[in-house]
Amino acid sequence: MLRPYFRFDRKLLGKLSQCAYQSLKEFFRTTLNRPEGVPGAVISIQSFGDLVNFHPHLHCLVTDGCFMPNGWFHVLPEIDVKKLENLFRHKVFKMLLREKKISRELVGKLLSWKNSGFNIHNQVKIQSHDSHGRESLAQYILRSPFSQQKMTYREDTQIVLYRSKMNPNLKRNFAVFPVLDWIAEITAHIPDKGEQLVRYYGAYSNVSRGKRKKEKVEEELTEVTEVPAPPVSKELKKRWSYFIQKVYETDPLVCPKCSGEMKIISFIDRGAVIKKILQHLGLWEESHAPPDRGPPEKQITFDPSYSQLI
Repeated sequence: MLRPYFRFDRKLLGKLSQCAYQSLKEFFRTTLNRPEGVPGAVISIQSFGDLVNFHPHLHCLVTDGCFMPNGWFHVLPEIDVKKLENLFRHKVFKMLLREKKISRELVGKLLSWKNSGFNIHNQVKIQSHDSHGRESLAQYILRSPFSQQKMTYREDTQIVLYRSKMNPNLKRNFAVFPVLDWIAEITAHIPDKGEQLVRYYGAYSNVSRGKRKKEKVEEELTEVTEVPAPPVSKELKKRWSYFIQKVYETDPLVCPKCSGEMKIISFIDRGAVIKKILQHLGLWEESHAPPDRGPPEKQITFDPSYSQLI
């Protein structure tokens, strides 16, 4: 019953994200009895379900506890997710009432239902040393609304068949769309201009990260000590090629002719030596100066700001 409000007013999705973080912060502080504690959260706003239906929900990367002003971190014990769910539901109702989208009578009706219509899942846990797990989870929460591999188009009937995993409510793993309905479903998930689908809160917010970075720089400036350069390992030397391969999807250390592994012998940075090598290989091209075009023509420029002074 509440999904149409978010479909036709996408600004509510950002407010839904704020409700989620406020619920997390309030619940974590109360559970730890630390009113000054601040959790960290990265919240990704998603509007689609498995069958490309409009289903607004949030995926959150959240710290398992709170950061304290003195630098300590307090780990959260096992929590009752149902209580967090009820807190989040009430904050969403309060937000929709404030935005004048729903009435108090509707809120009372929804609160009387046996099933709340809200759900929180927190069974995916990533250890601090599991960088691959964090990367995989981040890729999952930022995925596209639909996959071309799951889509089949019948040109003769102009029907789109979309297959996905089994939907427990619909009791099927596919959806059939006339082509215009399919376009309408997809375009419903296009964000508005300037809309941020990934938001950072608490200890992960831009303000908090900038403050920590500034404090770190100030500490480094106060401690003027000679620190020896760390030893350069083989892995560090290969790191540049790893990043090139990750961005451009090609390994710069693989020979394009024999596909064997290449090794760097040396770096040449002297211009005369580079020119001599390229001339020997027939790859050097002499640059020619452009023809003389005479004195530059005088151009009259007009600055609109000057006209304000007349």
